[in-house]
Amino acid sequence: MSDQYRTISRQYSAARGDDHTNFLETPTVESVLGDLSGASAIDYACGTGHYSRLLKRLGAKNVLGVDLSSAMIDVARHEELQNPLGVAYEVGDAAAMAVLGAFDVATAAFLFNYAEDEQTLAQMFRSVAANVIADGRLVAVVPNPDFINGRDDTLPYGFFLEEIGDGPRSLRIRMSFVGDEKFSIQFTQWSRRAYEDALTQAGFADAEWTPFAVSKEGIERYGQTFWNAILANPKSVVLSARKKPA
Repeated sequence: MSDQYRTISRQYSAARGDDHTNFLETPTVESVLGDLSGASAIDYACGTGHYSRLLKRLGAKNVLGVDLSSAMIDVARHEELQNPLGVAYEVGDAAAMAVLGAFDVATAAFLFNYAEDEQTLAQMFRSVAANVIADGRLVAVVPNPDFINGRDDTLPYGFFLEEIGDGPRSLRIRMSFVGDEKFSIQFTQWSRRAYEDALTQAGFADAEWTPFAVSKEGIERYGQTFWNAILANPKSVVLSARKKPA
């Protein structure tokens, strides 16, 4: 995979601190993960370490964050130096099938959408499976397969998404961030069937799709009406599964 974050790591890190991440995405992921006391965890596509640090706060005894972007890993390591939690970080390609350990839990926020073809998507899931113990869990954040692109009701949340290509089981998307610093990224919006087929081929079972829910803090700050558009047309969802015993 190419590293499209090499020159925008700072901007993307700031964008990941937005209201959508803080009041929708992160609370939902935290709810799905639950108590991780004593668990070992690997965080794929860790970026600057947002979920790596969450895994530690939820009780994981050791956490490894992995990202293709060396610029992102540099930021994550700097944050670890400034606010140490005991998280280790490593530069790595999730499609490369490297075995980094035997983990109870794997997280992958916006990893699988960077597969540009189904072969790479399958490789990513197999790579994750190779690092998860039997009955271990995968908790991923993925673009909602049913999301309707091109609507400007996402602008209050700081982004706009448009289709720039399509395939048999996917759409190619450009996501433009419209905050103080404007930039864009590209990714693939895979179908549910594409995800579930790749999960099964990699040895995962019991796939569950969990929609985002607004946290109490999000409603208190903005009111329910503010969130109605993104709840009616959710940009992302949590996809979780269990690795089947061999």
